[in-house]
Amino acid sequence: MQVMAYAAPSIIRAWHINKAYFGTVFGFSLFGYMLGATSLSNLGDRIGRKKIIIGGALLFGAFSLATAFATSLTALFALRFIAGIGLGACIPNVIALTVEYAPSRTRAMMISVMFTGYTIGGTLGGVIAAKLIPTFGWPVVFYIGGIAPIVLAAILIFTLPESVSFLALRQERPDRAAAILAKLRPDRTFGCDARFVLREEEKSGLPVRHLFTEGRARMTLLLWVAFVASLLGHYFLTSWLPTVLVGTGVPLAHAVIAGALMQGGGAVGGLIMCWFLDKRGVFTIAIAFAIAAPLIVLIASAGTSDVVLMPVVFLTGLCLIGGQTGLNGISGTFYPTYIRSTGTGWANGVGRIGSILGPVLGGVLISFGPSNSLIFSFAAVSALCCSGALYLCGKTPEAVARGRQAPVVP
Repeated sequence: MQVMAYAAPSIIRAWHINKAYFGTVFGFSLFGYMLGATSLSNLGDRIGRKKIIIGGALLFGAFSLATAFATSLTALFALRFIAGIGLGACIPNVIALTVEYAPSRTRAMMISVMFTGYTIGGTLGGVIAAKLIPTFGWPVVFYIGGIAPIVLAAILIFTLPESVSFLALRQERPDRAAAILAKLRPDRTFGCDARFVLREEEKSGLPVRHLFTEGRARMTLLLWVAFVASLLGHYFLTSWLPTVLVGTGVPLAHAVIAGALMQGGGAVGGLIMCWFLDKRGVFTIAIAFAIAAPLIVLIASAGTSDVVLMPVVFLTGLCLIGGQTGLNGISGTFYPTYIRSTGTGWANGVGRIGSILGPVLGGVLISFGPSNSLIFSFAAVSALCCSGALYLCGKTPEAVARGRQAPVVP
């Protein structure tokens, strides 16, 4: 998903286009993610997590691979838009599935471990781009980024278990639930007439409506604000950082490595933030975003000095992208099973408003030619807004109540 940021400088040069126009390409991809997360992720609460995860991965992979053959901005818009839909449907269901298998004492950490794969992918994308684009051209990263999820989806058909919590809640296929539990607990034997019951009710009606019932409205809205603000700053930086740095005289390879280091910092930060989330609660994530703000501003003053630039970028990723992983942990644990995919999907989907605005507004801002300090201050303010929204979210009664509950297990 991040690879377009690494390929952008090469595509801009090859096609001789204004770099400000490229913000729309980033935006279309994230708009597709938003639609997938809000309109398709809830299917995981109806037909199962596994089907949506595999289907989303196939859609994302096929249209990422097709991007390698694009010859115009219009084609890039369409292909990245559809690829985004696939990933938007997939990720919230992966979060839900992880939560429903995680022990209560490490549920946020388990989400962080899962999302480490996402940030490692972003890091590897930068390394691959820096090594292969100069030799083989920009399409090579889309060959790799398209084939990998298609192969993964084929493997998941045979290896990924469905959520036992989902099967118990829907009272479907008790034999399937028994087979999965037998692998988890080989010392137990489940008869063919065994039934599995979840200590949680399933409610009828439009799933998204339940995000605003039983005292969840304020918590949901504040969580959405936090997602919008976080992803606005996140995608502004990850989309434009290599291009802005190249414009200040940083060599292309070094600028791409800086982008990869930010993702690497996010992988480390996700583990740290979610450990604190399990131990200390929501407010630790709010603190991380508050620390990210001055670090983002420092990137502008680092200049072309790798000694200063690389550590600052890494620490920024640790707090900003690591904090985003913590946000995913919060959304995955604050909602009950019957609306968990819906809750995480809508938080991720509405948050993509920020991820769309970040690259697009970044392109508009850059077109006016302001100083780097002003450019990066834009992302710093969004981090502070996220910090404030999370602080207030953690104070809501429903957030406090859900934070104290262990996840329901079959």
